[in-house]
Amino acid sequence: MSRLAAVVLAAGRSSRMGELKPLLPLGDSTVLGRAVGAFLEVGLTDVRVVTGWRAAEVGAAAVGLGVAAVENRDWRRGMFSSVTTGVASLGNDVEAFFLLPADCALVRAETIGRLARAALPTAPPVTYPLYRGRRGHPPLIARAALPPDLGTEPPGGLRGLLAGHDAAAREIAVDDPGVLVDLDEPADYRDACDEVANETVPSPARCLALLAEADLPPAVVAHSRAVAAVAAGLATRLNEHGLHLDGRLLEAAALLHDIARLQPDHDRAGAARLRDLGYRRVAAVTIRHMDLHPEVEGETTLEAFSPFPGEAEVLYLADKLVCGTAVADLAQRLAGRLLDLEADPAAQQRVRERLGLAERLAALVASLIGEPPEAVARRALADPAPRVTAD
Repeated sequence: MSRLAAVVLAAGRSSRMGELKPLLPLGDSTVLGRAVGAFLEVGLTDVRVVTGWRAAEVGAAAVGLGVAAVENRDWRRGMFSSVTTGVASLGNDVEAFFLLPADCALVRAETIGRLARAALPTAPPVTYPLYRGRRGHPPLIARAALPPDLGTEPPGGLRGLLAGHDAAAREIAVDDPGVLVDLDEPADYRDACDEVANETVPSPARCLALLAEADLPPAVVAHSRAVAAVAAGLATRLNEHGLHLDGRLLEAAALLHDIARLQPDHDRAGAARLRDLGYRRVAAVTIRHMDLHPEVEGETTLEAFSPFPGEAEVLYLADKLVCGTAVADLAQRLAGRLLDLEADPAAQQRVRERLGLAERLAALVASLIGEPPEAVARRALADPAPRVTAD
């Protein structure tokens, strides 16, 4: 697996904004905090913040976030000097690094994780997020794609350097408009504040309150809590192997996946309710807990997933591994469901497809973590306080 790091550029003067941009408040954090937090959320902890203008203040903020600050004393020479400062600070074992300007603070954590998984086991020269056909931030750049000596800026700067690798670059489609957003001017900042207010992930306590408000039977709530525990256990083990899953997002999605369980097409009805509440990121995961809907991201088969599972796939598997509040044997569950639906061949086929995909996912997860996911699920349900942890 590639050893990954991140370089966050926060050295500029913020002249168009008129204020120290990295330290402007944004949601419950700051612009810098949001940029750095996207990496920390998926367990990528080797983050270097390159400072320049008002380096002491920005550096102190970086250290307060738990990451390293690296000062570029030549920041007036432009962005490439900050790139070289950040790259020079990376350990020799780093094989690839994300490069993110601090003012691109709306990139979602799950996008970082998706790019990281797409670069496994070995990163191509450059991996770009692609939103509606446009490349965005942050590129994931292989160390080997850079010349040994970065002391002289190449023609065209970093853009020109990366363009030389276009033939071998990889583009990963993401449902994240934040990859195209730069906070250059006050109007951009105001729009970002509005966007962040609508991109929250609810806390576990808020999720449980939403389930209570939905007036669900106790058995449905108990099942949701069990699925969340199993999803947490699986994510913890997968993150130990470098998959960079967003544990906070996954926990919320697992708790809320059956919020509309009493309604027809409850996966779609639940996602619609979550979107109405402003939890669009969570809805994008929960809508796929029964089927990996092609209209969500244009992917329905396991081969399309890099081939490493993301948050939606982990929730899908966790939901199939839990019957009620107990761990289910997938093969036995399939046989039982086929018997129940003996008079409905079309329904039997849907069950075969869903549980068949779950079996394939289980085999893939087992190959990644070195043990059957059922074993992880049993431990998770035996733990009174399971947690999703990063790698």
